[in-house]
Amino acid sequence: MRIVSAGASVTEILFALDRGDYVVATDSTSFYPHEAATLTKLGYFRQLSTEGVLAQQPTHLLGAAATGPDATLEQLKTAGVTVITYNQPRTLDGLYSLITILGTDVDAQANATALTRKVSQAVDAVLHSEEVATIKGKKALYVVANNDRGLTVAGSDTLPDALFSALGMQNIAATLNEYKLMSNESVMQANPDVIFIASHFGSDQAAIDALCAHPAITITNAGKECAITALSSATSLGLSPRIADTFAQIVTATAKTELARRD
Repeated sequence: MRIVSAGASVTEILFALDRGDYVVATDSTSFYPHEAATLTKLGYFRQLSTEGVLAQQPTHLLGAAATGPDATLEQLKTAGVTVITYNQPRTLDGLYSLITILGTDVDAQANATALTRKVSQAVDAVLHSEEVATIKGKKALYVVANNDRGLTVAGSDTLPDALFSALGMQNIAATLNEYKLMSNESVMQANPDVIFIASHFGSDQAAIDALCAHPAITITNAGKECAITALSSATSLGLSPRIADTFAQIVTATAKTELARRD
């Protein structure tokens, strides 16, 4: 198999299944693991060109749900390339399902079973840690962008929402569906205890300080103490086998904030 992999999650899982040697090129979001970062990049996975993909002489294009455009995918099929896209929900079960299906598609079923077990055990270790009990019921917000129109946040049917739910935390944006703008008034009224931001939005202290000073955040519990933590976009927005690391970061940041308030 000569695979063009489109989408960071698909690429990471292929390598975790020990099928990285099948991958001949990836899209511009695929930089983990290091071996994937060194491969030829074919642009953003939603905007692939037929010529760019065919130049890699692939037998398969394996891509995330939004891989496209559709015209490119149809042209690749006509050219004899096997095109498969994956549309699992952004949940733990969705991750396990994606690992299983990808494992079947690249003839790595045994590796997929082992990887699922490894990820599940790592997640369970975090979810059953003593710290988790201290953060249940805490109100959280995940911000993916901040511009003149307002804060774009993770609502229901997103991976951040699933992460918060699994930890017994409240996503204050859960009344919104997917990624939507949230009004300043709604943020202030919901009063989050802790806020997380996507690393592509900003992970340095300057970006965090700027968000703490946002008029909708500064008067909230999170804003008053600048309880804002950056999470890897790859592991907190996509279905990554490293999801246990993100769970642990959320738990640590929230528990640390709670402990500071008690002191």
